[in-house]
Amino acid sequence: MDMQTLLLERACLLTFCMVLVLANVREHRGMAGVRWFAASNVNYFVGAILIVNRNHLPVWASVVLANFLYSMGYVFLHRCLAEFFGQKPAYWWAQCAVAVLSLGQCVTFALIHPNIRYRLAAIGFATGLQFALCAMVAFHGARRAMRNAGLVMGSVLTFSAVLNIARVVLTLVWGTTQVYLHADVIQTTTVMLNTTIFVAIDIAFVWMVATTLRDELQMQAMTDPLTKVLNRRALEAAAMVGIDRCRRAGQALSAIVIDLDGFKEINDSRGHRAGDVTLVAAARCLETGLRESDSIARMGGDEFVIVLPDCGRSGAQQIAERLRVALEAGEIMVGEDRIQIRASFGVATLEDSMNDWEELMAECDRALYTAKSVGGNFVYVT
Repeated sequence: MDMQTLLLERACLLTFCMVLVLANVREHRGMAGVRWFAASNVNYFVGAILIVNRNHLPVWASVVLANFLYSMGYVFLHRCLAEFFGQKPAYWWAQCAVAVLSLGQCVTFALIHPNIRYRLAAIGFATGLQFALCAMVAFHGARRAMRNAGLVMGSVLTFSAVLNIARVVLTLVWGTTQVYLHADVIQTTTVMLNTTIFVAIDIAFVWMVATTLRDELQMQAMTDPLTKVLNRRALEAAAMVGIDRCRRAGQALSAIVIDLDGFKEINDSRGHRAGDVTLVAAARCLETGLRESDSIARMGGDEFVIVLPDCGRSGAQQIAERLRVALEAGEIMVGEDRIQIRASFGVATLEDSMNDWEELMAECDRALYTAKSVGGNFVYVT
């Protein structure tokens, strides 16, 4: 396939990809990095159009400007990945410096001292460095989140970096034709593979977006929207897993049911906003006093439940008492109102005679009723 056809095919594919990416931005405009990714695709598209029309445009536009647009597209891709993975823009200045270096080399070997061999080698070297920097960001992000999607993106970028460095070596060793649109097999193969890489980058990014949306939906399905702790469904699932694991390991498991004292009065006298602030503050205070292995959920209203794996009756009582003291010691300011939180705690430990989570909860509820009946702000252990 001749170079003109390959470049036209690239322009068509990049047009299609750009339209899809812009549509994606419209749907998910609040997602980190999406706008930068759209900007990179726009740069690729405009650069491809300029190169396709090389016979009708001056060198400064069809070579220098076109390649600079591609280079800036890689800069935008770098920023996109850094924001998407929640990283600081690592290597950002190095990426910008390579883009400037690429521009200088292109101006030198296209306008000042025209030499297509050195120009293609210089562009390939700069492009390889830029893709390598982007790959480092993708691999670093994949270690923390979206492992599969991040690894695919990093692998695609690494392959492109290797391809462009190989292009440099082959161009310098074997040379190239003096007319780019009548290029040899090395350059046409490189263009064909780079076109495939651009499409693969878009596919990998769409996969990353889909993974993020799936994780967000899963989190929403498992989290109480007000307090951001687990909801009833998520806690019951975690409790069943914890019960099974503890029984197989021969370990104890305990649970605590917590009910805020006087919460209805706070809602009635100070309004629902004060009630919401109280619930959020209570959830944060309870979370702070727990171990990493523990789970906490809001079951509804002002009731919270904590699951304590590998924790017997005595340990659960100590944790509950520590949490009660922490809640009582804290105060919340809502406007000019000062609110003090108190709570009752019902504690129970899983017994061999208990068949499931519901029986453990029933025991906790009985303990909570006793704690309430003595006036609240009390820990009762069955």
